[in-house]
Amino acid sequence: MKVITLFFLFALGAFRLMGADNANPFFMWDLLWTGSWYNSLRTEDGDLPPTEEFFSGATLYNRGEFRLAMPRQELYFRFLATDKRLVPLEEEDGKAGFNPGLGIYHQGSGSRLLYGVQSEYGLPARINNVWNRSVPFMESRQPSSRDLKIEPAAKDESEAYLYLGLPQNILPGFDAFASAALDGELNPAFGSGFALGLSRAVLRLEGFYTQKTLAPRNASTWFSAAPPLPERDFNAYAVGASFDSQHIAFATDWAFSETFAWGQGLYGNASLRLGNRPWRFSLAGDGAGSRFADRSGSTAGPGFRLAARGERFWPRSGLMRLQTTLRSPALDEGFNRGSLSAYYRPSAPSAAARRNDPNAIRFSRASLSMNRDARNPEKTADTLNALAAFNMGPFSSVFYGSLHSLSSLYAHSGMPLLGFPVFESFDSFRLSGELGWKLSNFSLGDLDLRSRLGYTIRAEKENLWDLSLNASLRPGKWGRIGLRIASTDFPERWNYTLSWRFEYSGKP
Repeated sequence: MKVITLFFLFALGAFRLMGADNANPFFMWDLLWTGSWYNSLRTEDGDLPPTEEFFSGATLYNRGEFRLAMPRQELYFRFLATDKRLVPLEEEDGKAGFNPGLGIYHQGSGSRLLYGVQSEYGLPARINNVWNRSVPFMESRQPSSRDLKIEPAAKDESEAYLYLGLPQNILPGFDAFASAALDGELNPAFGSGFALGLSRAVLRLEGFYTQKTLAPRNASTWFSAAPPLPERDFNAYAVGASFDSQHIAFATDWAFSETFAWGQGLYGNASLRLGNRPWRFSLAGDGAGSRFADRSGSTAGPGFRLAARGERFWPRSGLMRLQTTLRSPALDEGFNRGSLSAYYRPSAPSAAARRNDPNAIRFSRASLSMNRDARNPEKTADTLNALAAFNMGPFSSVFYGSLHSLSSLYAHSGMPLLGFPVFESFDSFRLSGELGWKLSNFSLGDLDLRSRLGYTIRAEKENLWDLSLNASLRPGKWGRIGLRIASTDFPERWNYTLSWRFEYSGKP
């Protein structure tokens, strides 16, 4: 670790001599403290539980951050610590964890040296948990990198990470990086890439490699579909390419995995964007073989997804979006899951319109989505969601409705999504409304109050009332305190969340 640190500082010193800007102040610091206190209570016959139960069984989560800048070197040090505890405190708390992290950053090149729990971006992230991520449209892609994770879980482990980037003022229009990481078991991961600016367009190529020894896996049940596997070696290779310009963009990733006693697998994705503003059209898709293992070595399973999106932009954040996504269990099988959604947000009123009629009722946004899950054609789940929101001066309102039903499909010709329902059975219907009131320049700060009332009709169970009250106070730009009280099964089940965020930055 000392050798890596010395190499990192030496490399940045060399970059510094090549011509870095010395405009940074001698000293800067930033302190952030945030957390939440959550508890869930169940009443008996509508009576409140004893007072001591209000302060037990909660989860405490806090985060602290401190940054220190080096004089005239474009360097700063970052210390981040997160802590998660259950109340009352227990010696063997499987959900608790204290995760300190340390980072050294160079602003001119983006280089960094990290140790701690980390978030991963770019190519390595896109080939990890592939089916838990949304379809990789062109707009959601970003270059490969890592940073300290601000909300790590107890199961997360600390890693060491080195990223060296080329300062932008050395070769204008050309960017390159190399990275290396080591986890707690000394399993390595390497990445590299470059980007070339081509007259208002960017061409980017990236590569990634990792290897590790996977722990033995036992079958979860006697007749488990996943067979038991011994300790085994795992290797993954990936390459990504993208071309991005104002009116057209294209990107693709390919990953190859090789796992002893499991086999070899391939994953690939591609995305295309046409236009930018005011019209933009996007296509994306990805697929994986049955033996593909993702970035972490976990079995991803086969599958194929295809998505399309069309967008229309207006000034002052106006937007209309139509999107559809289809998914099948394999490349050679029909689609059995799908969704179709529409979203509309009108342009925000101009400053003159706000002054002339500050209390006018204005429509702010609306959305409609339909989903079908036909993995079991005899029990197909259909969902319809709708939302509409309005504003009137300091008041805001949101109305939400959802319908869930089950159906049986009999004629689908390999495409369960297009099957005809033999019968429809009602499952549940939910309708809710939310009212908000924002008070600016309140005596203690900006106060935001929100209340929501909902009712759910269920086919085979008792109907449910749910309500919530939210209050958020911002005493200044440096902090916020919030309290939320909700009942998901009124009046028998309650939960409350107390959250806070305090941030203070300073420099000489």
